[in-house]
Amino acid sequence: MKNKKAGFLLVLICILIITSCSTGPKDLTAGKTAQKIVEESFDKWYQLNNYDMDMTTRMKFSTGQDAMDMSMSGKITAFQKPMKMKMAMEAAIPGMADKMKIEQYMMEQDQKVILYQLLNGQWQKLVINDPAMSKMMTMDPRDNLKLFMDNLSKAELLGEEVIGERKTVKIDLVASGKIFEQILKGTAGNSLGLGTDFLSSDILSKIGDMKYIIWIDKTTLETVKCQMDLSENMRNLGNALAESQNTPKEMKEIFKNMEMTVEYTVSNQNKAQDFTIPEEAKNAKEVPYGKS
Repeated sequence: MKNKKAGFLLVLICILIITSCSTGPKDLTAGKTAQKIVEESFDKWYQLNNYDMDMTTRMKFSTGQDAMDMSMSGKITAFQKPMKMKMAMEAAIPGMADKMKIEQYMMEQDQKVILYQLLNGQWQKLVINDPAMSKMMTMDPRDNLKLFMDNLSKAELLGEEVIGERKTVKIDLVASGKIFEQILKGTAGNSLGLGTDFLSSDILSKIGDMKYIIWIDKTTLETVKCQMDLSENMRNLGNALAESQNTPKEMKEIFKNMEMTVEYTVSNQNKAQDFTIPEEAKNAKEVPYGKS
């Protein structure tokens, strides 16, 4: 059961989460508002062909008598044209002596999202037959940027900070909760295999604003690092689910008091190493998932 919960949560993080030069030392942030810096940085990110991300996620939640304090860390390599992604994560779960290793490959093909997952030495193939989700994951960069900027309600410069050898500006951001509804509407419930009512438009509208801090390189405008505390969003989701008669009891319990934080750094912009999906993954037995 714990393995199933971990797999579900990792896919959810992918989705929510799926809702990320200059020549010389010139400061490209000088004289610009925080909102303008963010817009130019995200425009650059959305135009990338590929990049690497190092990510750490921590979640605390309980179901029945079980309390879980789960952390996950690992690396993501993403290619955007066409969309494909590789994730290699390790999860530390109470009660398990060894860390759970999770390897995933995701790609979009024929308006379907295909997920290959290696969990406990066993490959699984999950086909998410959801054109809406496929469209979301292959959205035109200009539309992606417009969606974000239309929902950006706050951008405030907090100062400057050196990350590694990179001089960055640190910016506090708030994106309207409406962005969750617009990104996930019509996809989340079906794509998670839980039915259309699990994350209805009404429930999505109650998730609340997304708050995070972002670090942007002053001389390249590249996004370097991001921190998000999604605890309030998860609890809002739990409260909304508690009011729904269509949500499994276990799902209500998971989100009711969940704490969740995410931190990631971005590197190797347009220099990420290409990869191929292993043959044993391609030949894995398909697991029923989402729409049929």
